Amino acid sequence: MNRSFICIGHRGTRILDENTIYAFNKALKYGADYIEFDVRKTKDNKLIIIHDASLERTTKGSGLIQNLTYDEISRYKTKINNEKIPLLSEVLESFKDKTKFMIELKEGNLRSQILDIIKDMDLIEHCIFSGRSLIEIELIKKESPETRICYNITKGVGLTLPELLKLGNKVRANYNFDIISLRSNLVNSKFIDICQKNKISTLSWDFIAYSNPLEKIKELIKRGIDGILFDNYKNIPIIKNWLKKS
Repeated sequence: MNRSFICIGHRGTRILDENTIYAFNKALKYGADYIEFDVRKTKDNKLIIIHDASLERTTKGSGLIQNLTYDEISRYKTKINNEKIPLLSEVLESFKDKTKFMIELKEGNLRSQILDIIKDMDLIEHCIFSGRSLIEIELIKKESPETRICYNITKGVGLTLPELLKLGNKVRANYNFDIISLRSNLVNSKFIDICQKNKISTLSWDFIAYSNPLEKIKELIKRGIDGILFDNYKNIPIIKNWLKKS
């Protein structure tokens, strides 16, 4: 199978304490090409790495991120390994010479602040900006044309999957994203074919509920998917070895 393929650590890994330094190190140790993480803003305008809008699911704390300062949030550790919720700047500084980043914007007021940090650290070429707001990610592209953007279309606002499929070969003429990501159970050959014809790379995510995620991942790779967001870091070297032999 002679084509490039991207292995991404989804939130670092979802089977441990996701979106932590510990999770990112695990993903890299097992061969991830990128680490993917989610960014939100605290009450005192600090950019932190966490998926949910509140603390309950992943930490021992409670409350909405937007209502808490970073000092308040930092008192609470994660449920599995007692890890802290990291700052965006901390993650970028820790891993800037080790990997590339896929940055998921979980809110609509983050674009300029994140771009400023990325530019100051000279990391634009090492980042993919991702989000569910088509307007927001296309504004990133407008402000910084060299930036790569990924539209998370599964619950996206601005373009639905049926609308994308209906556009066919005209997607590129209407939209400016470089990559598109779609939940694994929704990916089909038509979706991949349309993206390939429009020179848009494809990613797929959410394999944690499958009884045999490796089987599903291999199926999507055979269909032509360009990258996978791995929930389980242990599956990354398995797929990389399989690709070498394919």
